[in-house]
Amino acid sequence: MDVHFRGGTTTAITGSNGSGKSTLVRILAGLMHATKGNVELLVDGKSVDDEVRPMHCGMVAPYLNVYDGFSPRENLQFLASVRGLGRKSPRIDEVLTQVQMIGRANDPVSTFSSGMIQRVRLACALLSDPPVLLLDEPTATLDLDGVSVVRGIIDDAVSRGRLVIVATNEPDEAAACQFRIDIGDYR
Repeated sequence: MDVHFRGGTTTAITGSNGSGKSTLVRILAGLMHATKGNVELLVDGKSVDDEVRPMHCGMVAPYLNVYDGFSPRENLQFLASVRGLGRKSPRIDEVLTQVQMIGRANDPVSTFSSGMIQRVRLACALLSDPPVLLLDEPTATLDLDGVSVVRGIIDDAVSRGRLVIVATNEPDEAAACQFRIDIGDYR
């Protein structure tokens, strides 16, 4: 597979269950290494070292967990501290508002539905305002309002020149992207 992605675009990665969509997303994020080839991320025309590539990617995936004993705000404060943004970063309230969770910001995640937890994952991915959004099944477990939130996040990211890659089996979600890669074409 030889693919180039550009900021300000959306690409759907499609394929059957088990075809490698999530694996490809993990490789792009720098969480896994490819058995062959390489991934290069350029930010502002400069190559990003593989070790710090995950810091330039916001990722949402069903297998990424948040701390259920924490509130959404506490999850984001922890993540902000780890990412060097500071526990009192104004981005925390911004992203909680963006995912429509500001009203539940201080409630324990353990009391949330799976769709609400997905919104917290989205907030975590957006916190550092990364140049790359990797969304693996981003609308899984979301109601229509949640799907609308995801669509708004994608549109906002693209309008600000961010790269958005969506791994999905949802035909409507894939059709909303500008480009499409079917993993089955590369097997």
